[in-house]
This record gives sequence, structure tokens and C-alpha cells, in this order.
Amino acid sequence: MADPLTFYKNGHTNKRYDFVRSTARGITEKALAVSGKNDSFYTEEKSVISINITLFIQVVNFLVSLAIINYLIIKPIRGILARRRGIVDGLEENASALNAEAAQKLDGYEARLSEVRAKIAGLRSEAKLQSEADAHAKLESAAEEARGIRRDATRRMQEESEAAQQQLRNRVDELARLALGRVLG
Repeated sequence: MADPLTFYKNGHTNKRYDFVRSTARGITEKALAVSGKNDSFYTEEKSVISINITLFIQVVNFLVSLAIINYLIIKPIRGILARRRGIVDGLEENASALNAEAAQKLDGYEARLSEVRAKIAGLRSEAKLQSEADAHAKLESAAEEARGIRRDATRRMQEESEAAQQQLRNRVDELARLALGRVLG
């Protein structure tokens, strides 16, 4: 099939095309009649945009549509976005305040923990010193007790030794007579 434009330029017609063309021509002529011009759309002057009342009507129509769209759609969306931004900013401020408070509490807990650790270290060293002192005192008392037992044992041994020596001295005469008696006869 040939190009549609070439097909129609050569005199061939189509009923639908003819209807649309005649309807468009009629609407255009009516618009020009309203504007006060009698020029036909299909005159030799074929510009893409002709400056007449329809252009101004279209511009006014566009501006009214823009105002309606702004009022019905854009302003509410901007309001919603502003509220969301406010909520997010509020939440961010709240989060930063909570983070600062948590950091303060953490610093306080760490300071208290350091104090408690220092107290525990002091108590440990104090307890260690006390236990060493107690152990030293117990060792001293045990050593003193051992010395006392040793003195008592030494004294008792001396007393027993002296008593044994005294008994032997007392019996020496008697034993010497017995021994001489056995030896002599």
C-alpha cells in the first residue's frame, strides 16, 4: 500500500477521513467567526500557531487549570510534606536528646563503676593487710606458744634429769656395795 498522504493527494478519498476533515473545518470556521476573523483555516497562510483570541483563551484556560491543580493537589501535598518534615525533625531532635541523655547516663554509670572498683580495690588491699596482720599475729602467738611448750619441755627434762641424777646419787652407794659384793664375792 502506498503512503497515506500520497494516496489522498492523488484524489482517493476515505469516508472517515472526509468526515473528520469537514468537521475540523467547521469547528475552525466557527472559532474564527467568534474571534471576528473570516479567514479560513485552509488559506495559503499555514502557520503552526496563529495569534488570535483562541490563543489567549488557551493561555487563560492553562493558568486556571494550573491554579486549580495547585489548590487541589500541590498545596495539600506540600502541607503533608511539611508536616512529615516537622515530625521527622521533631523525632530527630528527640532522638538526639535521648542520645545525649543516654551518653550522660553512661558517663555517670562509668564514673560510679570506677568509684566502686576503686572502693573494691581499697577494701581488697585493706582486707589483705588485715589478713596478713592476723596471720602474722597468729604466727607470733603460735611461735610464742611453741617457745612456751619448748621451755616447759626443756624444764621438765631438766627436772627429770636432775631427779634421775639425784636418784642415781642416792643409789650409787647402794649399787657400789652390790657391785663390790659381787666382785668380791
